[in-house]
Amino acid sequence: MGKKLCLSIYGELYMIDLEMIMYLQADDHYTVAYYISGTHFMIPFGLSKVEAAIAEKLDGDNYLIRLSRKYIVNTRCIYHVNAVKQEIQLADRLGNSHSLHFPKPVLRKLIDMLSKTSTK
Repeated sequence: MGKKLCLSIYGELYMIDLEMIMYLQADDHYTVAYYISGTHFMIPFGLSKVEAAIAEKLDGDNYLIRLSRKYIVNTRCIYHVNAVKQEIQLADRLGNSHSLHFPKPVLRKLIDMLSKTSTK
């Protein structure tokens, strides 16, 4: 069974399967979760609060990383990083490709990080 993140507010419980996350996107004081199954939904928590809860739940297994003020990305879903075009490509389980745009320094840092983890 996947790792579930449970966040509650005002008598509501949001259960997020962390192993299904493709990426999380900030939307003002909310966060939109995009699953690798194609499902997406909004939760009433800011990205910083979600990030802190993820860090506590995963305890060192850092496949979900914060890349900017707007995104947390599942590095297991990344299949292409292009610093020239300033984008990353992620794949979902439906065979769809998703592009996210980032500044070149962020992508260069990501390339370095992914290169180091793949050589371990």
